Amino acid sequence: MAQQTLLRERILHPDVQPLVILLTDGAGNVSMTSMPPQDEAHRLADQIALDDIHCVVVNMEHAAFDQGLAQALADHLEAPCYTLSELKAETLYKAVKEEMETGAGCRNFIGRGGASPTFPSAGS
Repeated sequence: MAQQTLLRERILHPDVQPLVILLTDGAGNVSMTSMPPQDEAHRLADQIALDDIHCVVVNMEHAAFDQGLAQALADHLEAPCYTLSELKAETLYKAVKEEMETGAGCRNFIGRGGASPTFPSAGS
């Protein structure tokens, strides 16, 4: 349903670039079709990526229980995936701004292994 809304709004407002900020643990819970929930979620995410809808995924799963499902969903969306520990208000703002300005996403700025994400200065 979100995909339909975004596509409709893209037609109504072609000068506006939509951005989805998805807060998720990545687990598919209930399917809208006969497909298994996880498979359906990945299929829909693939379609959203093909429709060139920009996304930022925030993994809400606690690190101790993280099964990589949010990252897998982000991969299907062709979107960056952040954990809560990686996000601060300024980091989220910069990630969204970068996604909106370049459409290339924030994949180059995601720190792993406990490192904090780094971003270019505002003048870059």
